[in-house]
Amino acid sequence: YNRYELAAALVQKRYELEKNMLRTSLWSGVTAFYDGLIFLAMAHNSTEFEWSSKISNVMSNVKKFEQIGKSNNEHKLLLLEAEIKSRMGEKDNALKKYQLAIVAAEKNGFTHEQAIANERAADLFLRNDDKVQASKYYGEAHSLYLKWGAQGKADDLCRNIPF
Repeated sequence: YNRYELAAALVQKRYELEKNMLRTSLWSGVTAFYDGLIFLAMAHNSTEFEWSSKISNVMSNVKKFEQIGKSNNEHKLLLLEAEIKSRMGEKDNALKKYQLAIVAAEKNGFTHEQAIANERAADLFLRNDDKVQASKYYGEAHSLYLKWGAQGKADDLCRNIPF
């Protein structure tokens, strides 16, 4: 729900706890993926260099998981790459990566992550003042969140779309 500061603090707390663990569970790249989304969102709103190194570490982990289990991780890697391209101001390259992530998530049955990819693509269009395309992608994200059963997220999206 766009509470990235809280999410980043919780990730940091998890990292601290994991330092004392003999073994950590990486959940096949899921935690790295969501950590990456959080770090990239924080980087969009910050000039701090700390996020760059964290993003680099996450990307390395997600790439490893994508090599092991492509159908489970390809869309995750593509979405993170899209977010990086977006942050760098490479709108066209970002859009291509978002579209590839959306297709890969759909192909492999990751409805919730397909919704996230649509929402993040809509955010890109909104940042670039293209409300028509933003509306299209937000609408698709909304439908996918409902399909997944995330009524609260769908409602929050409707409340917070700025038009």
